[in-house]
Amino acid sequence: MSGLSKKQESLIKSLYTRHGRKKHNLCICEGLRCCYEVLNLNPQLVEIAVCSEDFDLSTLPAVASEINFIRVPQEKMKSFSSTVASQGVLVVAAKPEFSKSDDAPADPYIFVLDRVMDPGNFGTILRTAKSVGLTELWFTAGSVDAFNDKVIRSAMGAQFGMTLREFSDLDVLAEELRRFGYNRIFRTTPHEGESCFTAPDLFEKTAIIIGNEANGAAELDGSLSLTIPMPGNYESINAAQAATVILFEYVRRSEGGA
Repeated sequence: MSGLSKKQESLIKSLYTRHGRKKHNLCICEGLRCCYEVLNLNPQLVEIAVCSEDFDLSTLPAVASEINFIRVPQEKMKSFSSTVASQGVLVVAAKPEFSKSDDAPADPYIFVLDRVMDPGNFGTILRTAKSVGLTELWFTAGSVDAFNDKVIRSAMGAQFGMTLREFSDLDVLAEELRRFGYNRIFRTTPHEGESCFTAPDLFEKTAIIIGNEANGAAELDGSLSLTIPMPGNYESINAAQAATVILFEYVRRSEGGA
């Protein structure tokens, strides 16, 4: 193919909006790392692949050689890019379907985001959850779109290799947790509750909720408070930092930490 059609150009630009992603059920993966992960994890989802004229396709997984990359001038790539410095490659991918509710989770615990709206936080948490071996992430409506281009960049495409489940609110989500046998649910709070470093069986058939950046997690009957000790008496740390501390506490315990 000699170049992008006007229809394809219009489609790509529309996918930087939530309305466009919902209308077409597609999303934009931009940059080397994100495109690498999508091609590595789910190449069958790729609908359109675009790169600059001088981009080296050998930096992508071998499957890239089987995909028809449309080469365009660097200035054209820059016109699509939402970043200051385009890396010269993007793919348009079909959004994976969220998991059906009858599919039982395989993870020992469920990590939950409640109305986390910042794309950087949401994406970083996705990436960290995948890095510690989780296969799922649950979240509530009011969270940022999991396939927002900024979320995909922050997650480095991790959402294409994980099961995502979205729920209308925490009460509905908690019903599903308990249906699958995750009966203890922890809500993180800044200065009260049990320490994440000492809570017994914290990662055994439980759920851990990280809340909204401004207001924390919504109230949930029967939930337990969990906190990250902060000897510096600071008010709080952000959602992505909190998630990283807790997720790697799981790694520490899994590897025989006290």
